[in-house]
Amino acid sequence: MTAAASAFDIFLGGSLLAVAACVLFLPRRATAVVLFLVFGVLLAIVWARLDAPDIALAEAILGGGVTGALLIDAVAVGRRAADERSEGPAGAARWLVPIAGGAAGAVIAVVLAAAVLALDTPGIRLTDDVRDNIATTGVEHPVTAVLLNFRSYDTLLEVAVLAIAAIGVLGLRRDAPAWSDAWTKAAPIAIDGLVRVLTPVIVLLAGWLLVAGTTRPGGAFQAGALAGAGLILLYLGGRTGVIPVGRGLTPALMLGLAGFVGVAFGTALGGDGWLVLDVAWAGSVIIAIEVVVTLSIAAGLAVIFVANREPVDTETAGGGPTDVSGEDAR
Repeated sequence: MTAAASAFDIFLGGSLLAVAACVLFLPRRATAVVLFLVFGVLLAIVWARLDAPDIALAEAILGGGVTGALLIDAVAVGRRAADERSEGPAGAARWLVPIAGGAAGAVIAVVLAAAVLALDTPGIRLTDDVRDNIATTGVEHPVTAVLLNFRSYDTLLEVAVLAIAAIGVLGLRRDAPAWSDAWTKAAPIAIDGLVRVLTPVIVLLAGWLLVAGTTRPGGAFQAGALAGAGLILLYLGGRTGVIPVGRGLTPALMLGLAGFVGVAFGTALGGDGWLVLDVAWAGSVIIAIEVVVTLSIAAGLAVIFVANREPVDTETAGGGPTDVSGEDAR
């Protein structure tokens, strides 16, 4: 590593810590949300510098995209945020939350560091094991081989968690028909133009990430998160019909989990064992699983975002969200 690269990494790490501190301690919520988006971008660059492009893509899409949209939407509900702030802790108690959060984060960092150091011991070389057996997985990219073949049980449970979370959100918001009455009825011209420009780009990128996952960084999680961000963008642009409601919603959320479980039963009945994929057809099955998982992830993220929105009176709100730069957003 050159001196310039080392200096860049030190600057990048220091900037990441500085932005994280600002996010925790700045009193203005709107500013903290903007800095959180910056934090997501910097963290994605850190993962890229660590030669982990798959995690960098996921962080860029989830941390800087979907999560950012959730936070911006929360801040946009200015009056509610101001009310919550007025009821929050005051004085010294106000600092207890970030201090307790910092202490908890430090403990988690120590535990994770110990776990990572424990992996770097003689005799435990998982990367070598993956490299030696990747020809039997049906894919060429090692991360996809681990997620959808070697450790497919873990991925199945992750898909189940997201589906259950989205269905749980639906259970808390049984007033689903009110979703279509949000401020998206009269989306601002800027958002409408953004939707028209970005939608085809997002569709193209999501499709490419889905297909590329078998041979290079990408796959269902990255493609699904990007497609979910696209659905949220369409919704904010007034295309509320892109997110299914009613009877079609739950099947869409369960599609990925059902497909995964169906493959597990199929391989078990075939005699190979649960989720044991034969090399002759493993590649085709993995792509099929990635397609249905992508659709479920996209629907789940979009539903969680939309279900957490508060219906807004478009007459009093002027057809758009509350101005986050105003006093209400503080």
